[in-house]
Amino acid sequence: MKQRIEYIDAIKGLAIFLMVMGHAIAWNYDDYNAVCNFHPEQTINVKMGGAIWQLIYSFHMPLFFMVSGFLMYKAYQWSDFLSFTKKKIIRLLLPYICTIWLVYLVRGAIGYWFLLCLFQISIVGFLLITLLEKINPKRFLIIDIIIMGIVYVLLRIFHAQEWHLYGISLGRFVGAFIPFFVGILLRKHKFLFNACIYSDWFYSSALILFVGVFSCRYLLEYGKFWELIYIHSTTFLAIMGSFIVFHIFAKDLLVRFRPLLSHLGRMTLPIYMLHIMFVIQIPAIGEFIIVQNAVTSIVLQIIYSAVISIIAIVLSLLLYKVIIISPHLKRLFFGE
Repeated sequence: MKQRIEYIDAIKGLAIFLMVMGHAIAWNYDDYNAVCNFHPEQTINVKMGGAIWQLIYSFHMPLFFMVSGFLMYKAYQWSDFLSFTKKKIIRLLLPYICTIWLVYLVRGAIGYWFLLCLFQISIVGFLLITLLEKINPKRFLIIDIIIMGIVYVLLRIFHAQEWHLYGISLGRFVGAFIPFFVGILLRKHKFLFNACIYSDWFYSSALILFVGVFSCRYLLEYGKFWELIYIHSTTFLAIMGSFIVFHIFAKDLLVRFRPLLSHLGRMTLPIYMLHIMFVIQIPAIGEFIIVQNAVTSIVLQIIYSAVISIIAIVLSLLLYKVIIISPHLKRLFFGE
């Protein structure tokens, strides 16, 4: 059991490092949309300048939600709802509310969307898990998938993803629905976990498909077929990319890095909340990178963003140690 928790922590550690890297890349451009968001008309240098960002963003946040769903699953009772909700309010919603001003001052955004999104999807997850235990006591996978699919379709029909309140998006949790509940299913159905995560053939197939589908964006000029794959690839890449990472850590393929990544995984919340103050922004470097040839651009992008990410993470953890000296700030900012 301890080993399972450690490799899940390592997955979270990799995900949080990739998130900081993604921000380091994007924030290093005056107009990150022009570079990081793929457009067919971009020059090859600009396409390569945004390739690493697109790769990271194809799966890193869905990976967080899949891990969250995986860790959340257990047999709940309806009587647990109030205590469960209270715990999530303290752990997620309170830090979200207390740090809205910080995010607005530093980035001009309204709050840490991930905290609100995870709070919402966790409540939905509790309700669905408990409901499924009642109506599907024999735990047939197909019934779980059908019920979850119906709920997802209803959310789409009622345009839940477009809900807003005073400028705050209340519907982003809909985009997290599929990876979150895939995580729940992986934990609930052992045979599914073995088939999708431990299986070497599935890993090989997922890796080939991920690389192939991701590469389709660079083939759009060769016909509608590639365009159709690209347009409809978002969820597929998110799930396949997450499965690949799960497999790598479940099979101890990066065992040397596991202790360090596990430590980062246990510190994801403070890193997530504090790193925005320490990601160094030097647009001149970003502009220098994208005018290089494709290979050089990618290599420089990886090296530079990795170094900036390490600095930001170290400083975030140091600041976290200072903040938690106060029990009140520890509770308000980190829900601890």
